[in-house]
Amino acid sequence: MGRLAGKVALITGATKGIGETTAKLFAAEGAKVVVTGRNLEDGKRVVENITQNGEIAAFYPLNVRQYDSWEKCIAFVEETFGKLNILINNAGISYRETVEETTPESWDETIQTNQTGVFYGMKLGIQAMRKHGEKSAIVSTSSVDGVTGDSVFFSYCAAKAAVQAMTKCSALYCGENGLNIRVNAVAPGYILTPMAYEDARQNGQTIEEYCADFAELHPIGHLGKPEDVANAYLYLVSEEADFITGTTLMVDGGYTAK
Repeated sequence: MGRLAGKVALITGATKGIGETTAKLFAAEGAKVVVTGRNLEDGKRVVENITQNGEIAAFYPLNVRQYDSWEKCIAFVEETFGKLNILINNAGISYRETVEETTPESWDETIQTNQTGVFYGMKLGIQAMRKHGEKSAIVSTSSVDGVTGDSVFFSYCAAKAAVQAMTKCSALYCGENGLNIRVNAVAPGYILTPMAYEDARQNGQTIEEYCADFAELHPIGHLGKPEDVANAYLYLVSEEADFITGTTLMVDGGYTAK
């Protein structure tokens, strides 16, 4: 029996990268998985990959920046699988911009996706989870940039730092109100995902140049893989992490140890 047998998991940004890897891992561990994203074709592809292995998944076209989209998505989860036990707030975007380069439009888009979307998920996720009283868990994606800061990722750093504060506040709320819900975050270092390829493009680099430059920032000597973050998610939502709430797990190859 898998570590997530009997659980229902909702994963945002699950049509590629870390989210896709997490969806496949959770399904393999026995969870019924709701894959979300805005690309219908990619969503169907991920679900087909999961169900071809005899596992259970469904797709919902969630726009994390819209509250009513979240409401409809949570309703879809409950109608399809009867409950919600696990929420992974994984969706995210970034712009390579300093404080002076950041526009009101790019600021709003980043904050709405990386911070407000997490708030919507936490709020509605907790409401859904408390209905059943089962052990449940929420994990949101922060970043090393939310810990150390980076001059060229102004809005991204702001949002990712906020996620850590929101995680602490929500964990305290759930504990103080006797809810059987743990709330944590993961702060990855630089991970080789489609977002890394886009960051390299914005920086005028090939992916090989990008990896060489950013590997030097990690004492472990290389960038991370999507599996590294997916396994951290799995640990934090599993029974093994039953006494962990309100914390941020660094998955950063030693980036923040310096």
